[in-house]
Amino acid sequence: MPKRSAGCFECRKRKVRCDETKPECNTCVRRGTKCPGYRPTQSFILHTFDGQERVATIREDENRYKFANHKQGKFSKDEQAVVQLNSSETRPVDAPVPRQVSPAAIDRCQFLSHFLELYLPKWKGEILTPPSAMMLDLPDLPASKDVFLAALDALSLAQLAVQNKNYPLINRTRSLYGTALTQLMRAIARADRSREDETLLATYLLGLYEVFVGVTGGHGFFYHVQGCLHLLKTRGPASLTSKLAIDIFHGVRYNSIAIGYRIRRASILDSPEWLEVTRSAATTDPYVSLIDICIHVPRILERIDNLTNTRAPTEEFEKLIVDCELLAERAFHWHTEFFSDRPRYREVSPTFIEGCPAPIISDMYDPVFMFNTFADFTTLINYWMAMLVLRTNTFRLVRKFRKVEPKDLFLWDREMSDYADKICRSVPYGSRPAAGYSGRFGTLSPLVSAKLYFEAKNATKEAAWCEEVYYGTKVPGLYSPPVTMESDKALVNLLSRSSRYIL
Repeated sequence: MPKRSAGCFECRKRKVRCDETKPECNTCVRRGTKCPGYRPTQSFILHTFDGQERVATIREDENRYKFANHKQGKFSKDEQAVVQLNSSETRPVDAPVPRQVSPAAIDRCQFLSHFLELYLPKWKGEILTPPSAMMLDLPDLPASKDVFLAALDALSLAQLAVQNKNYPLINRTRSLYGTALTQLMRAIARADRSREDETLLATYLLGLYEVFVGVTGGHGFFYHVQGCLHLLKTRGPASLTSKLAIDIFHGVRYNSIAIGYRIRRASILDSPEWLEVTRSAATTDPYVSLIDICIHVPRILERIDNLTNTRAPTEEFEKLIVDCELLAERAFHWHTEFFSDRPRYREVSPTFIEGCPAPIISDMYDPVFMFNTFADFTTLINYWMAMLVLRTNTFRLVRKFRKVEPKDLFLWDREMSDYADKICRSVPYGSRPAAGYSGRFGTLSPLVSAKLYFEAKNATKEAAWCEEVYYGTKVPGLYSPPVTMESDKALVNLLSRSSRYIL
């Protein structure tokens, strides 16, 4: 059989040589005629059978393939049919050719895939806390909101830049960050769009962007969290009906608590109406029930500062001490319940932690904790941080307004040192590569709390270890300007004086 021509239909009809340029050949273009297109690599064959089920005719209808590169809707009903079984029964069996996926959409899928792979723990079937589990829902969200897509693009590329230590990519992602901020400003300017879940999610994701490659020394993260709180206040607790909205709410609560510890200011989320949002989930999820307790600690810190600044009478401080002890009792009870069914971690050598960064391995913290699940790690390190912050501030009040026996001083010191010690022994688990960036970021605020405690005790070796690990976890050299613990302190002083954190 002679070789079939691969030229376009028009050149084959005219029996001239076709240069086979696609989608339109140059021969037709030079003649000013419309190039009808080419036969596909594997042609469909139209079969017509008679009642004896034998082949009556076998022919190729070339009109089926003409103008294949042009928009649909310009063909007759017969031209859209591909296979014909009987003369009395004609039906199309091929779906319309889908539109080509844009390169931007392909890049977004790839960036999102890399983001989830790097951000979340790297073993299947892992139990996650709600803020981390929310990331698993990102691929299923409709790509219909520009504000969400812009924030996701900036965050995904930021993590990829940090992972590869690629400085040109960091500059590119900052351009995407600017685009995302523009989209966010447009969204929150409209009352209807400011109440959408995608707008709240975009604000939350841009806060995470600031953790990766923030250029404002921590201010950007704070203001994005405050933006989330403002959007939540505008919407009200009754608006959180979707699973996505509830998951974002869990993430905002965690970030607001971390900031509340630093600036010693409370947010709106410790009020009864907002606590009602998580009341049902708290009965089954120990992480949620713990955050319901931790959310009150920033309010305690704010009350301490207000009473101290106004030189309130002793009776007011006594009431505050009682409230501190009641909150601590709730936390103690939670801790007992959490360990009632099984142990949550075991003690291992630091060398047992695969991929543990070198600065973390220290004789001071040997053994370290290997947790049963990532959720156990996240939950317990937040418990120890909250208790360290709460109990150190309670201890200062007790020493000032009550008589403390030497035995009690020893018990207080042992309790608070135990919290700081357990935070440090948990850091290797969260800093290993298998824990992802969610684990690494989960150690930052607890490390700051432990370092401040060690500095107050003049435990210079322990404080230096916390600082070294803090810098190692944050991937030094990728931040411009560099984020330091000193800049964190300056940020705390600035925000505590000028912020409108209570909305």
